[in-house]
Amino acid sequence: MDTVRNYEHRRVENKSKACMIQDGDSTICIDPSLPVLNLIGKKYTMLVLGVIGNTNNRKNFNEILSDIPFSSSTIISKRLKELQEFGLILKHKGPKGVAYSLTKLGYKVREMLIPFLRFVEKRSEIL
Repeated sequence: MDTVRNYEHRRVENKSKACMIQDGDSTICIDPSLPVLNLIGKKYTMLVLGVIGNTNNRKNFNEILSDIPFSSSTIISKRLKELQEFGLILKHKGPKGVAYSLTKLGYKVREMLIPFLRFVEKRSEIL
């Protein structure tokens, strides 16, 4: 427990060092974005955001699972729960069962990822 506290204490003390991206006259602090970047970097997170956002509609679990090749129900279930906790998707319970949709924040994050993903896709063609 002391190790965790010491780590957190050092992280807070060094927070200013995590503000290291210069953008013109301003500096962008990375530290506040680490939790969401960690989530986005997890396996299948971007695919879940992608397939739910592709339809601009609600998708049920089985639709999401079938739209993501080689995924497992365990991981998809875990990602859906994490995305809900971050406020990126909503879980809807209705007479036809459970469905998921992106929140406004979820659409915004998805929208902001698209230029990056296009860049990576083009870059991979070169290599």
